[in-house]
Amino acid sequence: MFGLIKKLLGGAPAEAASTQEPPVDYKGFNIVAAPRESTGGWSTEAIITKQFDGESKTHHFIRADKTGSRDGAVELTLNKCRQTIDQIGDRIFN
Repeated sequence: MFGLIKKLLGGAPAEAASTQEPPVDYKGFNIVAAPRESTGGWSTEAIITKQFDGESKTHHFIRADKTGSRDGAVELTLNKCRQTIDQIGDRIFN
């Protein structure tokens, strides 16, 4: 019942909040895969953060790729994030 009320009032659906994964450290970057189920499959989304002199920088990573399963979306998201970090590194925050 609470979920329905929250949804009607514009809150995020309960299942969207439960799709966030534990953080993964990669080359000093912190990646949190957060796929969401939508029309056409699971999205490729994550939050990438890194500390610079005590200040945290954040990038919301979103790609158009979709997969048929949540586990597949997590794997694809982590692979895409790692690839992007390898290619552009700290410039991801520009």
